[in-house]
Amino acid sequence: MNNAFLKSYQTLSEVYGKGAFSSITLNKTLNFCKSQDKALITKIVYGVLDNDIKLEYIISHYVNKMPKGDALIFLKIGVYCLTELSIPFYAVVNDTAELSKLSGDRYVVGFVNATLKKIAQNVKSFDDFPVDPLENLSVRCSYPLWALKKLVKDYGAQTAEQIVRFRFEHGQTVRFVNEADVDAVEKQLGCKAQITPFNDAFTVCGGALKQSGEYTAQSLSSMAVARICAQKLGGTGRFLDCCSAPGGKAVYVKQLCPEAEVTACDVHRHRTELINKYAERMGVNLFVVCKDMTVYDEKLDSAFDVVLCDVPCSGFGVLDNRPDIKLFRENKDISELMKLQYAILTNCSRYVKRGGYLVYSTCTVFDNENGQNVRKFLKEHDDFCYGTIRLAEFPDADGANFYQFLPHKDGVQGFFVAVLKRAE
Repeated sequence: MNNAFLKSYQTLSEVYGKGAFSSITLNKTLNFCKSQDKALITKIVYGVLDNDIKLEYIISHYVNKMPKGDALIFLKIGVYCLTELSIPFYAVVNDTAELSKLSGDRYVVGFVNATLKKIAQNVKSFDDFPVDPLENLSVRCSYPLWALKKLVKDYGAQTAEQIVRFRFEHGQTVRFVNEADVDAVEKQLGCKAQITPFNDAFTVCGGALKQSGEYTAQSLSSMAVARICAQKLGGTGRFLDCCSAPGGKAVYVKQLCPEAEVTACDVHRHRTELINKYAERMGVNLFVVCKDMTVYDEKLDSAFDVVLCDVPCSGFGVLDNRPDIKLFRENKDISELMKLQYAILTNCSRYVKRGGYLVYSTCTVFDNENGQNVRKFLKEHDDFCYGTIRLAEFPDADGANFYQFLPHKDGVQGFFVAVLKRAE
């Protein structure tokens, strides 16, 4: 049996069947795989999830009734490899049919084999996509129609199309504690590296990183938010990260501002344990607290120079490493998320000192989770006004009051950040 197909199926089964996070599940899989298989497994897992809507649409044209469960996963793997990878068709059909024997059902094996043979004969010329422009774009780019309509409303049709068509080359960003250059990074990690806008971060391609205190996997968007907070902190003072787990931003702020007192909070005990482990690995001391940040705590009132509300969100800015978001998130989730986001923002604003800063951020691209929340907050809190973002590495954002980062335009994950200043 093709080991890359087997490991891809096992990973996808966890995501589709149990709602597991794709990035976490894939990294666990790669830890137990041969190095020669890792690239293909990564490509298949992310490719199937990212193209889910398109794959189901194609499959639906070749079956009388859509299969469910494992049979559908087998077909998605096969159709993805047929349409997107340069693997010979006969090999894809044979390897997928062999994989389907895991079902223990002869009917499933025969069904998968016959369906893939039929698709293989026609897939290169398949063009029976929806006539409606938005539905067509939704299927071709495997972007939920409800989410695409929100993008059109927020940005217009042209920008919305650019957003959904953009794809990152798969790799991960690694932040180094001490100065490093490309040659040193490649030698240390044993893989190709590229520079990024930040001088302490590099994009690398390879398998899962080994844990280290010298470097850590961290996205450029996470680093950017932490740098904005550190700049407002000015090297010292008190910083509060309200929704901190797993702790990347809090740890980075502490490393940028060693003299500052950094407090990291999360609502779940097991997530505060993640923060503690992260901080311990990176050799920094944080105050880690398990606390519901929608509930007022008098002891924290006006206690911090900078408060970060990096709130839970829909996550549509980080689909490059969480394509499973497109599978499980629904339009109705947004209004509930907005309530939670605003509750955290309004409560934690009370913890900002007079003259201090409140930083609001998300990893999504929808205005009602971003600008709408901020505009509502400022309308209802006249003791706050816009502050200024300082981020020289991104000139379009530097000097702005708020900024929506978009992958196709800024080269980083889609995230939003606003700086608000409390009156003296």
